[in-house]
Amino acid sequence: MFYDNIKKNRSSNRKCFPLPAGAGGQEGVMDKISIVLASDEFEKLQAAAMMASVAAVSGMEVNVFVTMAAMACFVKERVDRKEFLKVGEVGRKVLEKKAPLYADLLSQGKMMGSMKVYACSLALDLIEKPLSEMVPVFDDVVGVATFLGIAEGGQVLFI
Repeated sequence: MFYDNIKKNRSSNRKCFPLPAGAGGQEGVMDKISIVLASDEFEKLQAAAMMASVAAVSGMEVNVFVTMAAMACFVKERVDRKEFLKVGEVGRKVLEKKAPLYADLLSQGKMMGSMKVYACSLALDLIEKPLSEMVPVFDDVVGVATFLGIAEGGQVLFI
């Protein structure tokens, strides 16, 4: 499995992501990361899911907030049909090689680590879809203010 080497090499006593000087965190390690996923580009969805799942498997607390254009990419019917909005050259290779898709990577990361995935309440309203029509990776539907509270104290990536 994709995560076998990561889990094998992970130390249970220490996180494996050193922080640069002045970046915050306890004892010079990053133990919490939050990813705001707003893009509908397939490669960005894949990259964000891979970073999130590897971080979770490596022992970090991970929170993913799916919002804006990215939300439409989590509609179950669209994912099942592999109807992606923007796919570049690398994305076409991922699909050709039948590599795990972003939704699968997030699900695997949740099973093997400490990861929560949140749907943006506004984005769901905008695409006029209930959570029941989305890929089943979401732990909750929250607004921006709630997610900022969840993300507090960790590093935040915007993709």
